[in-house]
Parts: sequence; C-alpha cells; structure tokens
Amino acid sequence: MSRTLLLVSVRCADEVAIAVDGGADIIDVKEPSHGSLGMATPETLAACATVVPEQLLWTVAGGELVENIESGFAAVQEVGGQEAACSRRSLKRLPDAVKFGLSQCEGTPWEHVFQNVGGQLPECVQVIPVAYADQQAASSPAVDTVLEAAARHGWETVLVDTFDKLQSGSLLDLVAVGTIEQWVARARDLGVRIVLAGRLSLQDVPVVAACEPMAVAVRSAVCVGGRNGRVDIELVRMVASQCRFGSVERERDRSVRNTY
Repeated sequence: MSRTLLLVSVRCADEVAIAVDGGADIIDVKEPSHGSLGMATPETLAACATVVPEQLLWTVAGGELVENIESGFAAVQEVGGQEAACSRRSLKRLPDAVKFGLSQCEGTPWEHVFQNVGGQLPECVQVIPVAYADQQAASSPAVDTVLEAAARHGWETVLVDTFDKLQSGSLLDLVAVGTIEQWVARARDLGVRIVLAGRLSLQDVPVVAACEPMAVAVRSAVCVGGRNGRVDIELVRMVASQCRFGSVERERDRSVRNTY
C-alpha cells in the first residue's frame, strides 16, 4: 500500500517554505479569500514557482470553470497557456496541474468545455476537475459522474472538495466514511487518482487518510486563524503525522482481517 500524500494549500511564497519544512508532499497555491478555488495573483504564482522544491509537485487553483468561461480563461493564460501574451509574467517552473471547480455545471456540457481548457495548457500541465461533496449547494455534477468523466477523457486526477466553506461544514459532516470509501474504490477501478479535501480538521485527517486516497488536501487544519490565517509549521507537522497514521492504521486493520 502506498502512503497517502499530504497536500497543503498556501497563499504566498513564505507559506511554501513553512509547508515544505513541515512535511508537505504537494504544494497547492490559491487565494482563500477568493473562494474554494480562488486563484492567486500572477505575482504570487511567480514567487511560489521560484521556491517550490524541484522534487515536490505543485498545483494551482484556477477558480471555477464557469468563471473562466466569462473571463476568457484567464487562469490558463497565467500559467502558460498557448496564447499567453508576451507581456505576462512568466513562471520559472510551470505547475504540475491546474484545478477548476465544477460549480454551476450540473446539466451543462461541461466535459466538452473542460476538454478545451486542457487543450490550451502546455502538455506538461495536467487539468484537474474538482467535484463538490456539497453537490446541491454548488449545483455541480456528482462525484461518481466526475470520476467517470475523468476516466473517459484521460484526466488523471480528481479532487473532491466542499464548495460552501461557511455553511456546508467539513467533508465528514457532509458524507459518511463509507461513501468516501466507495469513491476511492470507484476511482481505483477507473484508474483515476482521487484527492480528498473539504475543511478537514486535525481529527478528520487520519479518518480520511485511512480511506486511502492519493492525497489529503488541507488548509484550515494547518493555519492559525482558520483558512484565511497563516500556515503554521507545527500544525503541518501534526497533520503530516496524522496523514501517515491513518494510512498505517488502515494497513493494520487489513492485516487483522486477513488473519481470520
């Protein structure tokens, strides 16, 4: 069994260093004050690209897909889209992936639009669809629907998050552990990697990690002052430990079951 990785969302270059020193495996750059997948400024992206260690993956929150349609896919251009203007600030290192949320996409031809987004990114940059556990609040496609679409179109990873950070509660407030396990199993059957997020607390992390996703993604749990606060190295270390603990506990439970 591979270890569940820890993704930490940061909002500036200083937080990158803190997250890395605390044990993060993946760095995600976002601006939390702009929503669940708020995109950071070009200056912030450029600064973070300079300091993320080469051995670590890093991703960028690109906002909601519908917002990008209205803005002419500004997020794509900021991370090196094929039509990016020469005057735009270039990134020292392109992100490994850009995430787009699927709010307001239920009942729309979002798969076609998403395919077009991926086609505008450099080949080395993956596009990640974000399914929302609070599907009704987000008016988004169901998690299983997004997983199946990812398998059809070759999108390697799906993130499951919560859309309404104020009212919907955490991932574990919204869905039972059994449902999360079903999502992970379905993703595995389809050959799609799944990352789990959604206002996870320190206590939530080992529970979610035990479901064996590719990664657990956090911000609130590692910040002093909530998701709009500042990443704290001791909290990152604690969450990294809890992430590992969840994976170990799951393997231990499996070994016990196999004994009988």
